[in-house]
Amino acid sequence: MLEREDAGVWPENVDAVMAYLAVCTQWRIVARADGPMHAVGLDYAGVRDGLKLARIKPSPALWSDLQMIEIGARAAMNGES
Repeated sequence: MLEREDAGVWPENVDAVMAYLAVCTQWRIVARADGPMHAVGLDYAGVRDGLKLARIKPSPALWSDLQMIEIGARAAMNGES
């Protein structure tokens, strides 16, 4: 868990952020025809295994929060935000 009060994450989001940090290397990336790489989304099989190895049990709410982080990260990685 994040311990600093000023860590920049609201307390209700800490679990989702920590779950994302545990699996943030599990992206599916593809090459586009016009050259740049494109982030498609998280590889859910890799995410499942990563969460299991990190001993994080995803509840439906945590999974939803993780997907919201994925949407924002994908947009940022693809230059859409």
